[in-house]
Amino acid sequence: MPLPFPHHYTCELAMKDAASSVVTAGSRPAIVGGNPPEFDGSDAWWSPEHLLLASLQICFRGTWNALSARPGIVASKFATKAVATLEKGSAGIVFTKIELTAMVTVPAAHVEAAKELLIKAKKFCIISNQLKTEPTLVTEVTAG
Repeated sequence: MPLPFPHHYTCELAMKDAASSVVTAGSRPAIVGGNPPEFDGSDAWWSPEHLLLASLQICFRGTWNALSARPGIVASKFATKAVATLEKGSAGIVFTKIELTAMVTVPAAHVEAAKELLIKAKKFCIISNQLKTEPTLVTEVTAG
């Protein structure tokens, strides 16, 4: 059962070395992050761009879980892939496209309901609603 609002969240960042940082949030595992190779960084750590996509996917899955629990739809497979395009334009450097693909397997009787719930999950996903560029949702729901 969710806690009453408002909710408060805190993360802390500390320099790890000249190019990377460590982000912590309570007792959760630390995340090492820095710029991606496209911005003179490294593939050895998480970039802000990748963390944004990861946040979108985790939020989308959590929203799906909450929505699908009500009608009792259980997925035997749930996977997502997020792909984004970052471009430089008159507004600066921004994501111009974000595509979120959800691949879900549910019992045959729930395929249509699952498709509708995926659309609702995107609509109610907190992270999706905070993005300047609205993600495009692609759904692949199979019976299984």
